[in-house]
Amino acid sequence: MDEFSEHREPRKPGQRLGEWVRENRVAILYGLMLVAALFARDLWAPDELDFAQCVREMRERGSWLLPYLNGLPYSEKPILFLWMMKLSAVMGDGLTGGAGFTHGVAAWALRVPSVAGSIAFLFAFRTWAKRFLQADVADLATMILCATPLWFWQSQYIQIDLVFSAMLAWAWLSWLAGYLLLRGLAEGSHGEHRDRFSAFYFWMGLAVLAKGPLAIVLSVPLLLAFLLWQKDLKALKEIALLKGIGILLLLVLPLYALAAWKGGHHYAYELIILQNFKRATQAWDHIQPWWKYGEYLLGDFYPWVLLLPALAFFLRGSGAHRSPIVRFLLLAFLVPLLCLSWSMSKQGKVLLMVYPFLALLLAGMLQPIHVEGVSVARIRRLGGILACGLWIPALALVALAFFHAGGARLQDLVAPLLGPLRLCAVVLLLGAISVTTRSLLGQGEFLVRETAATLCALFLVGGTWGFHRLDPLKDFRRWSAEVVRFF
Repeated sequence: MDEFSEHREPRKPGQRLGEWVRENRVAILYGLMLVAALFARDLWAPDELDFAQCVREMRERGSWLLPYLNGLPYSEKPILFLWMMKLSAVMGDGLTGGAGFTHGVAAWALRVPSVAGSIAFLFAFRTWAKRFLQADVADLATMILCATPLWFWQSQYIQIDLVFSAMLAWAWLSWLAGYLLLRGLAEGSHGEHRDRFSAFYFWMGLAVLAKGPLAIVLSVPLLLAFLLWQKDLKALKEIALLKGIGILLLLVLPLYALAAWKGGHHYAYELIILQNFKRATQAWDHIQPWWKYGEYLLGDFYPWVLLLPALAFFLRGSGAHRSPIVRFLLLAFLVPLLCLSWSMSKQGKVLLMVYPFLALLLAGMLQPIHVEGVSVARIRRLGGILACGLWIPALALVALAFFHAGGARLQDLVAPLLGPLRLCAVVLLLGAISVTTRSLLGQGEFLVRETAATLCALFLVGGTWGFHRLDPLKDFRRWSAEVVRFF
C-alpha cells in the first residue's frame, strides 16, 4: 500500500473540483434552484414589505444601528438580519448600477441573506454528517432537508427565520461535535473539542442577535436534557461555560446597549421585554392551541412526516436510542417542540430549526435500504409510505387542474395558476409512479433520491413559473390600496 501511494499520480485541480462537485451535487443543485426562484417575484404583502421598508429607511437615513419602519423605531426583531439585507442591497445596488432598484431596495437583493444562509448551511450540514455519521447518511439527510417544503419556502422568503434557524441548528451541531470529541466518541485533533464549543457560543450569540433570546431559551433545556439522559452532568464543567458566557456577552450586550441608548428606554423595553418575554407569555397574535405544531408538521415536513411512526419503532426496536448522537438528534426535535408548544403564539416557521435533526434521524433509518441484504418487504413498506405521500397531492392536483374539481369559486381562484398547477400535477404523477415501481422492485437505493427529486422539481416549477403567476395577487401595491380603501 505504501509503495502504491508513493507512485500514485497526484490529482489535478480539475479532478479535485470534479470530486467536490460530485460529493456536493445535491446542495449545488438546490442552490441553483433557489437562485432560479430569486428573481421570480416582487415583494409580497404584508411581511416582505415591512422588511423592505426598514431597509429603505435605513439606507435613506444612513443608519446602521437603529432600524425604522414608517418613521418609527422598529423593535420587533434585533438588528442582524436587517444588517444583512442592507448590506446585500448596497452591494447589489452598486454591482447593477441601480438597475431594478427602487428607493435603494430590490426584492431579489433582500432575498440574498436567506438564500445564501440556506446554501451555506447545507454544505456545512453535509460535511458535519459525513464526518460524525457517514457519507450515505449525509447524502440522504441533505436530500430530505432540501425536499422539505418549509425549508424551501423560508430559503427564498424575506424573513429572519431561515437565517436564525440555520445559525441555531449549526450551534447545536457544533456543541454535539464538541461533546463527541470530548468523550472520545469521535476522532479529532488535540483540543478540537474546545474549538467546537467556542463555535457553539459564537453562533448562539449571532442567533440571539438575529431573533433575540429564543436561541438561549431553546438551547439550555436541550443541552440539560441531553446531559441528564447521558447521566453526564459533570460535562458542564468541561464545556467552557465561563468562556462561552463571555463570548455571548461580548457579541450581544454592546449592540443591545447601543440600540437602547440610541432608541431610548421605551425602545429598549419593546425590543427586550415586550417582543420576547411578554410575546411568549401574553401573546397578542398567532394564538393557537397547544397541539398546533403537530398540524404544522403535517404540511411543513410533508411527505417525510409520514415516516415518523416508522422512525419511532425503528429507534426503539433497533436500540439506536442508546447512541449519544441519536439521543441528541431526537431531543433537538422534541425539546423545541415542547417548549414552543407551551407558548400561546405559534407559527410553523418558528419550528424550522428542528428539521435538519429530523432529516438526520430519518436518514439513519433509511440508510440500510441502500445496501444489499435488506428485506424486500421492508423496502416496499417504507417505499410505499413515500409513494403514498406523492400519490395523495398528485391525485388532488390532477382533479383540480384537469377535471375542475372544487367548484366554481375554487376554480376562479386557481385560474391564473392553471398552467403551473398542471405541470406540477404531471411532475407529481411521474414521481409517484417511479417511487411505486422502485418499491415494488425492491430497489431501495432510489427511493429517497427520486422522492426528493420529485419534490424539488415541484418547488422549481412553483417557485419560478408559479410565483410569477401568483405575483399579481400577492403584490404589495394592491394590498396597500385595499388597506387604504378599508380605512
